[in-house]
Amino acid sequence: MKRAAAAVLVLVAALAVFVLVRAEEPQAEPAEEGRDIDADSTGCLTCHKGTEEMHPWFPISCVGCHGGNGAATRKELAHVRPREAVPVDERVLPLGFDPDWLRFQNPGNLRVVQQTCGECHRTECADLFKSLHATTAGHLCDGLYENGVTSSKTPQHGIFDVKDEDGDTGRHGLTSLTRVPAFQAAGAPGKIATHYRDVPRKACMQCHLWGRGRAVRGRLGMDGDYRSEGCAACHVTYADDGLTESGDPMIPRYEPGHPLKHQLTSAIPTSTCVKCHYGDASIGLHFRGMAQLAPGMPGGPQVPGTTPMRLNGAWYIRDDRVTPPDIHHARGMHCIDCHTARDVMGDGNLYGQMEHAVEIECTTCHGTIDAVADFRTERGFVLDHLRREDDGRVILTSRVDGQEHTVKQAKDVVTKGSRHYNAKAAAAMTAHHGRLECYTCHNGWNTNFFGFHFDRNESFTQLDLLSGTRTAGRVTTLEKVFATFREFRLGVSPEGTIAPYMVGFSTMCTTRDGKGKVVIDQGLPRTAAGLSGMTMIHHQTHTTRPEARSCVECHRSATTWGMGSPNFGLMRNLVFVTTASGLEIAAFDRTNPDRTRPLATIPVREPRGVALEQDPVEGFATSAWVSSADQGVVRIDLSNPAFPRAGGRIDAATPWAVKAAGKRLYVCEGKNGVAIHDISKPDRPKLLGRVPTRDARDISLNGPVAYIADGEGGLLAVEVSDPAAPKILGRTSGARGGETAAAGLAVRVITVFQYSRPDPAKNGRTRARLLAFLADDVYGVRIVDATEPADMKLIRGFENMLRPWREAHVRGIAFSSQFDLGSEGGRIPSEENDYLYGTLDYVTEDGNRMGTFWAMKVTDPERAALVSSVQVRDFNAAVGIVHAYNPPFLQHFALIATDQGLIVADVSKPAAPVIVAGIPGGRGTGGLALEAFPLDRMIDEDGTQLKDISHEGARYLNRDEIRKILEVPLK
Repeated sequence: MKRAAAAVLVLVAALAVFVLVRAEEPQAEPAEEGRDIDADSTGCLTCHKGTEEMHPWFPISCVGCHGGNGAATRKELAHVRPREAVPVDERVLPLGFDPDWLRFQNPGNLRVVQQTCGECHRTECADLFKSLHATTAGHLCDGLYENGVTSSKTPQHGIFDVKDEDGDTGRHGLTSLTRVPAFQAAGAPGKIATHYRDVPRKACMQCHLWGRGRAVRGRLGMDGDYRSEGCAACHVTYADDGLTESGDPMIPRYEPGHPLKHQLTSAIPTSTCVKCHYGDASIGLHFRGMAQLAPGMPGGPQVPGTTPMRLNGAWYIRDDRVTPPDIHHARGMHCIDCHTARDVMGDGNLYGQMEHAVEIECTTCHGTIDAVADFRTERGFVLDHLRREDDGRVILTSRVDGQEHTVKQAKDVVTKGSRHYNAKAAAAMTAHHGRLECYTCHNGWNTNFFGFHFDRNESFTQLDLLSGTRTAGRVTTLEKVFATFREFRLGVSPEGTIAPYMVGFSTMCTTRDGKGKVVIDQGLPRTAAGLSGMTMIHHQTHTTRPEARSCVECHRSATTWGMGSPNFGLMRNLVFVTTASGLEIAAFDRTNPDRTRPLATIPVREPRGVALEQDPVEGFATSAWVSSADQGVVRIDLSNPAFPRAGGRIDAATPWAVKAAGKRLYVCEGKNGVAIHDISKPDRPKLLGRVPTRDARDISLNGPVAYIADGEGGLLAVEVSDPAAPKILGRTSGARGGETAAAGLAVRVITVFQYSRPDPAKNGRTRARLLAFLADDVYGVRIVDATEPADMKLIRGFENMLRPWREAHVRGIAFSSQFDLGSEGGRIPSEENDYLYGTLDYVTEDGNRMGTFWAMKVTDPERAALVSSVQVRDFNAAVGIVHAYNPPFLQHFALIATDQGLIVADVSKPAAPVIVAGIPGGRGTGGLALEAFPLDRMIDEDGTQLKDISHEGARYLNRDEIRKILEVPLK
């Protein structure tokens, strides 16, 4: 139950020597030279002479904590011997396992703590049983819900059964949790939920207080994981290597898994917290300026920008240019300088999710724009390690080392005349932004691994860490697909605030039966609500930086709000290409592209473009819309892609590109403009409106704004939230000099938002902007800053790529970001880069037509440059980038539609593409679409939610909310 604030304050004052308060720790003295130890422990010191005083605040004998026979001088008589076989692995022992032996090994073990620590700290220990550190309910229940195991977002399970029986459970408290269920072999083998049941008990039982995790005593190579369990998990410090520096001569000096000293501490350093908090949301890594390596990325002492030693069995990124530390860590603060005892140990209520258990807020220390801090947490408790000086300065005294830190007040930042006044910050820190979490704008960066992958193989057995038995099904959960440190996503938290969103427990699934046969191949989860479980969740990213993100990262990017990007599309099965024969469908073999085979062809006369509608959970194509110079727009029913059939058509004059977005279809009809159709009833599409253009050829969307490749009209920006009344926002020819320059012929367009990144050299951030990549038959490729639709500006042009050739044409373009992996020796760095790919063809001096596939590095648009080009056959019509996950790595392929079918190039190294396959087919006519699942697309352009969220009250913004945000005028 939640106790009255006054009662808690009295209790905290009485127990201040033990809970998380400022700790000027007493010097630990050897027990035999310090306080008078009870006579029943004199035998212990016969062997353990020199050991430190464990509890320096109050004298407690060895036997008073550990039990045993303190008078005996022989080990076999003094020590408590186990009454049953003791496992030597990391399983979680049953609640009733040999309590006398457990107490002797660790008096802070939760199974016996009420008879040891609880004799004095009864309330704290009772609360601890219900804390998230003991139940890990939030972690367990997120995954169970997202993978369709549970039907309710209310957490239901923990490590063990636990109830809150002492009164009012509070606003967010639960009455009980039950032990996480075991795998049920009777479940349907084709369902992801069946197999995910096996994951928590085999792979998620190592980050809680009921065990010491995988770094059991004596196990080598677990640096960074060594810790204790129960109370001692936090209150006893361990070195990263698990070796002791204790004065006790009986502890093996070279056996890992022993505490640094035989000594309790209430001054818990960050190094203790990160023994557990380094996975999943990675807050312990983020806080210290570290991140997990991208898959395949080299690391180690010889690789700059990575850690010099392995921690938690891995190298990590540590690079201020990519992963600068949280400003609080950089200034020397520790986790407990912010987090309270109630955050960590619980407040007596049984919570299921972190946002309900944590009481600290940024405003507790920094105040608001209207008032200086009063040092009260969300629950009304006053932090006693904060004080206000006579001159108004707020000082925080570290609970770990006593260091004093001046805490800047938000009100001072926005008040003219204050020594901390910042005009730029004052313009942003207004009531209009009152719903934003502070760490939203001050988010420096965060990791996102779009597309975690878990594998379950019934050919092998694995230890169930709760039952202690080996059962069929080996699970692996650490496989990552896409890695990025640059993306920025926002949504609404359960508190109604705007907060950063990160990938949480979203995971696709591959399973094999007892004979090794694949049962599920990269299956994607469906929640009880019928939505995709490949989602994101709100986070305090713990990457707070003094330099804030720019306004445009929220106010000019639909991607920020979950509408997706050209990146992070996981290839499913099919490729669709328009040819002289119609629409050809090929089954792509991601493991061996050379085995890709034609699946079907459906006749369409003079096809030009193709757009797909896809199942929002699995990503499989359900229908295709094909533009035809002769037939308008034809709908193809893909209920059975091996036997596609025509399912209706739309009248259109000379249509070029088509784009499906939500329940709308955009048809570029050249001089007839862009027709916008409602396709919610695909057999009866309805014209909603038309955008007047000069020669519409292609279209790209950024929320309510459409960017149109408008032939001789260049790049046109149009607001299309109301299709019946589209609003022209701006136009640029894409040529130097804008409208006064000679007209080009814009034929293809892609827009992508490029987020700001840390820039330590300038003590700030790089520029954020919406980029438009324009393919132009006159000017080649143009890179345009389209952030402000009414004021688009050319960044870079590549006229020279066409000038050497006769009748040269850029036929297609595609965009992709990826990690370029460096060398093992560190000479070549690993980098996250952006690339534009394309095709062009031309006539040589001897009259032959030649085709070229090229790659351009556009990470820094001002310095964009071609990095490779490869000759491919005589004619290139279109290009698309396939992201195929072949465990344990993601591979990148370019599919190029030519005059003789498809060419497949491996572009995992864009500077050195390799042709790996040729797939026979018809002559490409410009349309190419890939059956790919957009992992970062949470909602569609209609605002329809596509992916679920496992926390009640958390949501993505709707279409009208996003439109209003994107239309805010910026200076």
